[in-house]
Amino acid sequence: MQTRQDPLGLLHKMQQEGIANAPGLPEEVQAKELWSGVGFRVDDTRFVTPLDHVTEVLLCPDVTHVPRTKSWLKGIANVRGNLLTIVDLAEFFGKQPVFIDLRSRILVMNVEGLSTGLLVSEVYGLRHFDEEQERQNLAGLDDPAMANTRGAFLHDNVLWGVFDMHLLAETPAFRHVAA
Repeated sequence: MQTRQDPLGLLHKMQQEGIANAPGLPEEVQAKELWSGVGFRVDDTRFVTPLDHVTEVLLCPDVTHVPRTKSWLKGIANVRGNLLTIVDLAEFFGKQPVFIDLRSRILVMNVEGLSTGLLVSEVYGLRHFDEEQERQNLAGLDDPAMANTRGAFLHDNVLWGVFDMHLLAETPAFRHVAA
């Protein structure tokens, strides 16, 4: 003979057992704030520049030399009907000129009033850094390019200077291209 159970009581018992044996909700964790920028290399120095400082990254276009200009001004290029001044960033900083190969690129500066592309040794694409990795003190670094940085990030024992293209554009030496 089968005893009949109260269906409501049975459901209540199942609910209590479910609650008692249920895993807890996942703990809410605050995601780390990431700083993102375009990573690039000039000679042996790595930099990252804020995303809004670059409008595009180009392969090296054909360049027409401009007479009586400094050697670091490589010339002008026609990019989709717009003239773009091409500056060898390594040579501007007194280093060996960028060797143009499959890795070298042009970073088009997003600076009002300038139509300038910076020739760099290599572009690494987007780089993301934990803001806790930021290192502000760059004293003791004698790289002339570091004068155009606003801090740096240390990631996997590699220092990435935060390159400020607006600061570079305001530099009188950068604006004075006549030889």
